[in-house]
Amino acid sequence: MKILNVLWALIFCSSLSAQENYNMVVRSHLTFPGKELANIGGYVDSLGNEYALVGTTAGLSIVNVTNPDNPVMAFEVPGVNSIWREVKTWQGFAYVTTEGTNGGLTVIDLRELPAGINSHVYRGDGAILNQLSKSHSLHIDNGFLYLYGSNIGIGGVVFLGLNDPWNPTYLGKYDERYVHDGYVSGDTVWASHIYDGIFTAIDASDKTNPVTLGSQTTPGNFTHNTWLTDDHNVVLTTDEVTNSYLTSYYIDNLNNITELDRYQTAPGGNSIVHNTHVLNDYAVTSWYTEGVVIVDAARPANLIEVAKNDFTTFEGGTFNGCWGVYPFLPSGNLVASDIEGGLYVLTPTYVRGCYLEGIVRDSACGAVLDGVTVSIVEIAVSEQTGIDGTYRTGTAIPGTYTITFSKVGYDTYTLNNVNLANGVLTEFEISLYSPNSFALNGIVVNTSGDPVASALVSLADASSSIQLSSDVLGDYTKCDIQPGTFQLAIGKWGFVTVCESNFALNSNSPAVETALERGYYDDFQFNFGWTVTSTSPTGIFERALPAATTLNGALSNPGTDVSGDCNGYAYVTGNAVGTGAGTDDVDDGYTRLTSPAMDLTLYNEAYIYFHRWFFNGGGTGAVNDTLYIRMSNNGGTPVTVKKIAQDLSASQWQPELIKVHDYFAVPGQVRFIAEAVDNPNGHILEAGIDKFYVIDSFTVNTPVTAIDEITLQAFPVPAEDVVNVRWQVQEHSTNLTMRVTDISGRVIDILPILGNEGVISLGAKLPSGVYLVQLFDAGSCLKTTRIIMSH
Repeated sequence: MKILNVLWALIFCSSLSAQENYNMVVRSHLTFPGKELANIGGYVDSLGNEYALVGTTAGLSIVNVTNPDNPVMAFEVPGVNSIWREVKTWQGFAYVTTEGTNGGLTVIDLRELPAGINSHVYRGDGAILNQLSKSHSLHIDNGFLYLYGSNIGIGGVVFLGLNDPWNPTYLGKYDERYVHDGYVSGDTVWASHIYDGIFTAIDASDKTNPVTLGSQTTPGNFTHNTWLTDDHNVVLTTDEVTNSYLTSYYIDNLNNITELDRYQTAPGGNSIVHNTHVLNDYAVTSWYTEGVVIVDAARPANLIEVAKNDFTTFEGGTFNGCWGVYPFLPSGNLVASDIEGGLYVLTPTYVRGCYLEGIVRDSACGAVLDGVTVSIVEIAVSEQTGIDGTYRTGTAIPGTYTITFSKVGYDTYTLNNVNLANGVLTEFEISLYSPNSFALNGIVVNTSGDPVASALVSLADASSSIQLSSDVLGDYTKCDIQPGTFQLAIGKWGFVTVCESNFALNSNSPAVETALERGYYDDFQFNFGWTVTSTSPTGIFERALPAATTLNGALSNPGTDVSGDCNGYAYVTGNAVGTGAGTDDVDDGYTRLTSPAMDLTLYNEAYIYFHRWFFNGGGTGAVNDTLYIRMSNNGGTPVTVKKIAQDLSASQWQPELIKVHDYFAVPGQVRFIAEAVDNPNGHILEAGIDKFYVIDSFTVNTPVTAIDEITLQAFPVPAEDVVNVRWQVQEHSTNLTMRVTDISGRVIDILPILGNEGVISLGAKLPSGVYLVQLFDAGSCLKTTRIIMSH
């Protein structure tokens, strides 16, 4: 029997791969000549007849689908021409939105079906009397209608009361951000901010004063719709971009919303997910060129596809095919709208997934292993363990399978004859053996040798990245390291990050001891806690690998960070990958980036050195957007220290230098602030901050007197053209050299030194910036000082 089950699974999967249709059949298909379809809803009349409410370019079509094999057009409600329509029902009434100008909100009385219908258009009452022209979508819950993406305000949420369903009543609005779609549960709106790439939870208990409770980014940064699971503990989202995901989040703590899992029906095929609904913890989802997909979300950290029908004629990443699907008809049949193809009536077979879950550890030390590939061999289903060593996968098809666990450097582990059954959780804790793995031990201290707790440690090679943190004794350990060459980065706010490339490790390597110099440095390799506030709906500051955008051939958003620092991260305004210049730039407001506090009390003469990006172009009229650089002291009112408006050196990272004591005679707790402000006329505004550093000039401005046997001093600081560096050693060596590096340690120049004292001039060829000058004797560093060039 087990052999037969495997053969059946193989045959079934082969058929599935070829046809992409399983556990769901098409019962009928109704075309709409001369029309394209938008979203779809459903309704049941007092006689039990079922209807598909189909949005079209010409209005709303009401189709009787009581006989799923023979759908019959019942009524058509005309509307303004538009490709966008959404429909929801409440107590015998349907409500239809459109983005067509002057379309308003169509209200349809369905209570007389199948005999007839009545309709009229609501255009606003009260404070919005006759102002409602259009809206993108809607949701209805507990007698309230929520309009999204309307022409009211900036297109947030308009709240309407339905005490009289025929005559909606305006109650208030949420207008902090544009909202594309949303789901409502009780008094909480789960809003999809498509252009911000986030969803938010909004407390709408007071419709005149809604309050944002929490937010979360989504994988594609283009959040299209949201829906809650049946227990209302999990939100599912979709991103309307190519290669997008259906994603699940645990929402018990709105201050710490946690991603659980993400799913693609056609990985690597560029397909675009559109709308998801949840019925009995099944996510029933329209997926443009992939048709209708049903995913079991009963275990939301392990999303498993259990049914699919790809009735569309399209493939890939286009906005063609299935717009929407409605799963809530009492018969269990689905009605789906194909933009070009018409209405489809489908019958699904709902099955639970066969869940395969567990954890993988290193056999020698018990450490959890990430990046282990867990494969169900017969059906080519694979999943990788996360950073916590766990794996979650499965299939809709019961049977007996071979499961393998593999990772580079480890022996593959195989489980034979594993029985997987629908609705059953099968768990394995696996230990993998590696003949080459070893333990990495390290300690982080300051320059006085005291331990540094909570320092962040990154160890990365071409295929993996390990993130660690030091304990209260400054220690960190990882026991399952494979021999290789890595980039090691260690940092903490209040210290200068150490970043070493080509860091070789093997089983004979000694414990790693790293001394961090006190100071403030951030190249954004790590998240040290900078905060972002914004009124702009797009282009919000984010820590990211910059994604280039161009305007008329010029870079608007940088494609790289500042060269010479650790890795490629920077703070940039908006970073929508693969989009145009105007998709995610700063618009109609500001985005503000604020550093953690810096205690500069003991700094004699503090300078803040950083690189900034500023681009302002396009639009109408003269460019009028601004990047402000500000500082605050001890929580006081921020002081503007630089205003960047028109930048002749746009499309480049530009160094900046600020003398803190010019603004605060006694600096205390100082914060650095960058604020990009967009003004009207539609210009493209992008900004960025990178390679941030605080320097104290005390050591470099000390009068030229020998403090000890070796002297290395620079003057003036900062220098506009040339800086002079004086050295003095007690005894002359024939192997003295002077090395000039940038602050990341990249060597700029090496100069021979003659005699045991002298002065050498530097800087004529050095760009503006901060540099280290080191005195070496036969390869050993004797002394280090800093120079600052400000051309």
